[in-house]
Amino acid sequence: MQASAQVQTIGELEVIDFIASDVKQNSGLLIDARTEGWHKKGTIPGAINIPFTTFALDPTDKELRNVMRTLGVMRKSAVNDDDSFWGWMSNDSNNNKNWDFSGAKDLVLWCNGMWCGQSPRAIKSLLKHGYPANKIKYFRGGMQTWLILGLTVVKP
Repeated sequence: MQASAQVQTIGELEVIDFIASDVKQNSGLLIDARTEGWHKKGTIPGAINIPFTTFALDPTDKELRNVMRTLGVMRKSAVNDDDSFWGWMSNDSNNNKNWDFSGAKDLVLWCNGMWCGQSPRAIKSLLKHGYPANKIKYFRGGMQTWLILGLTVVKP
């Protein structure tokens, strides 16, 4: 039922409300955490695709840093955000010390459905990086429930 005890699980109506308010106002992101192949088959309107594997990357990885910027998260210091020797050396093993979450957006993550583990894995990785649990929601029904209910799907 839950991706994490700290993260709220929501249903379709809450997702629709989230799209109409948070996504529309650019204060939140609806994240399709499925791999690109699944995403190309169709997605929920307003969703962006960030595959679950991206969130498991090391904080020094450029791809993760770019994704975190999209989520409103920055590295705590400019030294940590470069590819120099000193930026690499300043990375510590406690990832949440590397990130500034003061501008973090509210997120709703989803994947193929309750049988799919992609969005729960993304959520667990975000929590390991220190992303505030109160800013993450999990749409457990995912694409399977969305389709069963006949809700709109778009092709990217």
